[in-house]
Amino acid sequence: MAKDFTKYSVEGIESGLGKARLVQKIVGDFADKNHLSHDDLKEVWFDDLQGGKGVFKKLSEIDDKNERNYYVDAPVVLTDGSKIAICNQWGKENLSNFILHAGLLGYVIKAEGDEQKEESVPENSRADDSLLGWNLFNIDWHLPHALAYIIRHVMLADGEVIEGELNWMQVAFEEYDEQGIEVRDVWDDVDTAAQMYWNMGMYDMLVPNSIHFLNENLDFKQKARLIQILMTICAQDNIIKKQEYVALMLIAKIFFPGQEHEGVTNVFKDAGITIEE
Repeated sequence: MAKDFTKYSVEGIESGLGKARLVQKIVGDFADKNHLSHDDLKEVWFDDLQGGKGVFKKLSEIDDKNERNYYVDAPVVLTDGSKIAICNQWGKENLSNFILHAGLLGYVIKAEGDEQKEESVPENSRADDSLLGWNLFNIDWHLPHALAYIIRHVMLADGEVIEGELNWMQVAFEEYDEQGIEVRDVWDDVDTAAQMYWNMGMYDMLVPNSIHFLNENLDFKQKARLIQILMTICAQDNIIKKQEYVALMLIAKIFFPGQEHEGVTNVFKDAGITIEE
């Protein structure tokens, strides 16, 4: 399998960054600007974003065997005096989670070469300078499209779609039909657009836009119901895969800050549904 040598730029920070350096620059920037303690920083950049090694660790907790997995030669000093080293183990899956989270925190990340990718879009995709009501490169979000985009994102988070998930997608369609929100009608167009954005390297950068849009345009009850639907979709195989769990937590953090563990983690545990370690 060919290695992915994609480089990234972060608006106002740096360009030409590989995966691990992208993480290092953003977490370091966030720590410097927000003056947080170790525990507070860990609340924001929680371990599950990376996986087993965590986004960062205290230098004092990193043994000789694991030094190679962290930037121990470039520690970040926090307000409580803690010295941390940022993890350098990032691949396609966990970097996607990181980019999503960073986007939700306001970081503008681009895969370098997006301009060339935009030029390669077939002319027939540009016919009316728009797709599904969003300008392809300057998206004008609408509620049905944002809902479809997020439901699709969560359904595909673990890399497969099973019958139970499709059934719950239909439940969502019916509920939104009753509210006059035409998610069903835009689904195919959103699916086509999402595949195009994926091929262009824009997919991960657009998910935060959708989440923020929904947070601003749904009321409390609608947001709570959407979280319930997404959680039920993920639970159809009786295990919450790591990618699913992180996606749900990130959405819940924006919708109901400070309540994400009560609303997601504890609900699954109380229902006896396993969350993948």
